[in-house]
Amino acid sequence: MGKNIRLNNPRPNEDKSLSKAAAKRRQNKETIGEAWQRIFAMKNSPSDERRLSEVKQAMDDGIIGREPNSAGKRFSKAEALRLWAELEELERRDRLKELVDSMPDNYRLVTSEHDFYEMIDILAKEKLIVFDVETTGTDVYSDKIVGHVLSATSVDTHYYVPTDHDDASMSQLDRVFVAEELRSIYEDKTIKKIAHNAKFDIQMLKNDLNIDLGGLYWDTMEAMRLLNENESSYALKTLATKYLRDNSYTYGELFGQAGFNEIELQTALAYAAKDGDLTYRLYKFQRHHLAKLGNMLDYFLNVEMPLMSIVSDIELRGYDIDTEHAERYAEELRKKASKAHDNVVKHLGDINLNSPAQLKDAIEAHIGREIKDTNAKNTLKPLAKEFPVIADLLEYREITKLLSTYYDALPQLINPKTGRIHTRLNQNGAKTGRFSSGGGGSFNIQNQSGDARKMFVAPPGHYIVNADFAAQEVRIIASLSQEEVLLDAFARGVDAYATLASRFFGKPYEECYKLPDGSDTPERKQMKVVLLSSMYGATKFGLSKTLGISVDEAEEFRQTFFDTYKKIGAFIDKAQAFAKRNGFVWIGDKARKRRLPDARKRPKRIPYGKYWDDAYEDARKHNSAINQAMRQAPNAMVQGLAAIQTKVTMIELDKLVKARGWQWFAPIHDEIVLYTTDDLSAEDIAEIDRIMTQSYLLDGVDNATDIEIQRRWGESITAEEYLNGKEVPDL
Repeated sequence: MGKNIRLNNPRPNEDKSLSKAAAKRRQNKETIGEAWQRIFAMKNSPSDERRLSEVKQAMDDGIIGREPNSAGKRFSKAEALRLWAELEELERRDRLKELVDSMPDNYRLVTSEHDFYEMIDILAKEKLIVFDVETTGTDVYSDKIVGHVLSATSVDTHYYVPTDHDDASMSQLDRVFVAEELRSIYEDKTIKKIAHNAKFDIQMLKNDLNIDLGGLYWDTMEAMRLLNENESSYALKTLATKYLRDNSYTYGELFGQAGFNEIELQTALAYAAKDGDLTYRLYKFQRHHLAKLGNMLDYFLNVEMPLMSIVSDIELRGYDIDTEHAERYAEELRKKASKAHDNVVKHLGDINLNSPAQLKDAIEAHIGREIKDTNAKNTLKPLAKEFPVIADLLEYREITKLLSTYYDALPQLINPKTGRIHTRLNQNGAKTGRFSSGGGGSFNIQNQSGDARKMFVAPPGHYIVNADFAAQEVRIIASLSQEEVLLDAFARGVDAYATLASRFFGKPYEECYKLPDGSDTPERKQMKVVLLSSMYGATKFGLSKTLGISVDEAEEFRQTFFDTYKKIGAFIDKAQAFAKRNGFVWIGDKARKRRLPDARKRPKRIPYGKYWDDAYEDARKHNSAINQAMRQAPNAMVQGLAAIQTKVTMIELDKLVKARGWQWFAPIHDEIVLYTTDDLSAEDIAEIDRIMTQSYLLDGVDNATDIEIQRRWGESITAEEYLNGKEVPDL
């Protein structure tokens, strides 16, 4: 027999250990340069790419080195990003040191009564001051004021009066003493006030110190929205860096998440007084440029600025929610949702109805054909008439959205201090100047569905009154285009869309107005869609989907419409030609601009048949931006004028609100909503009607309004019914 021979080979586990050891030796031999090459070759986000580059540069410059506990380990992306946090902290300290070291002599810290009264005497003689409050945070209902920024503009002196900083290195004046002594300055309407994001400061003064600001004159944040509605940021420091050439850092870049009360006093002075200084300099810059642009300065001073106090009142007042109704109705909705869900899975299978992929496969199997997607408007609604299960699916979606967005969500937003829910109302939330709302833990008051509205109730002894601009945008289109058919329809008090349809289709007006059940006729709907979609900038593809016809048919329909109503087409052409020449359109009587710089660009050539070729992706995007700007031009003129009309009317209505002791509810698209007392008289209704129709007149078109009265929002009666003795429904 042969001898057993044992080969000197490593065992499997020994082989793995040796491989790992070899790999580790190779890693340890990797130079820092090679490590950076490896890290930059990874799939990094743009923000990570920037941070990694900053860390590499700092390491190359010897500013920072590797983490001590990482010595001997392979340099990793995770370590590099940790080093970025360290680098950011070093840079933050350098910024703060530079801020204090470079502080001008005209920044004054006020900590003694002598200096405080000297400041008061100077401010009392000023015609124009800057004000700002520094706080523990950004919640106007729970945070506190810890200091006051006040700038005497005629002597170019910027004060900071700390009251509640944690810094014990020097004394601070008592917060109540400071508030009471400053009250006369703050509330004096003859002293004009400038601020950046003034609404926040107004609300903090009111909620924390019960001070009602008087004399608000200029808000540099809102002025910049008028000067350039396309800014990426309206933060004071960002604007100062860009327009004043003053390299300034935002609060977060300097202090992170710290409350201002945690900031040492000398640093606080350097930061806070600079706020006042920059705000005044930005004001002078803005005023100079607004004065050169049409009537924009007058519009800003006489419309946007007076509107700000109304918007602040709306936010602070908030909304009364009927929580019992919410709970009761939510339970009904859950039962309906459960029933609809069961009906759907019975036919489509036990799938996740919130999964588009599962849903698409199940629907295709059920109906026996492919569908593009599970979009409700474009795909499912047309199918619902043919397949009952699709109708159940749409009902389930609608109910669950109503629950998650409104009935479950809104009661959770009730503020413990006020007992109401509050919105944030942005008076220039859209680039055309229209309102938007929501954000920052609030809710969108302008996006409440019919059922959701029923949670909102008037307080005892009050009504909710809706005043609606009747056909606001179509009247504006008639005014801007001077289309005779529209002008004649409004002059005769008949429906504009049905009048357009009657002439376009050659049918009697009555056949184009309403169906027996009160719904739109197909002809009226088509006129409404083609007119408004053209103004909203919809393409022929969008019109095709909305009308349910081919793209070629949609384009032919639209061209025939404009051939029939030449002045509407001429208005659109003129708006687009102006935008192409100038890169903007005027809104109103040169009250605002809508800047569309892409409209001035020259289209890029894409060879025939190559449109979807990847090589021409940049050209497609370039040309698409041009086309979008051109479509936005007429839309901006219509939407923007509607915004101006609404705002001017609100300012006039505010006089009535104050005279009658009423309160504001909100502007909701083309409605203006108020809380009135429940002794509402015929004279009150007539005055609301007069203000709605006469405050901002259109060229050649009379305004009209529809007024509704309710205790629960959405359960209303008309003003005519009210005047004829019909009772407003009880809660």
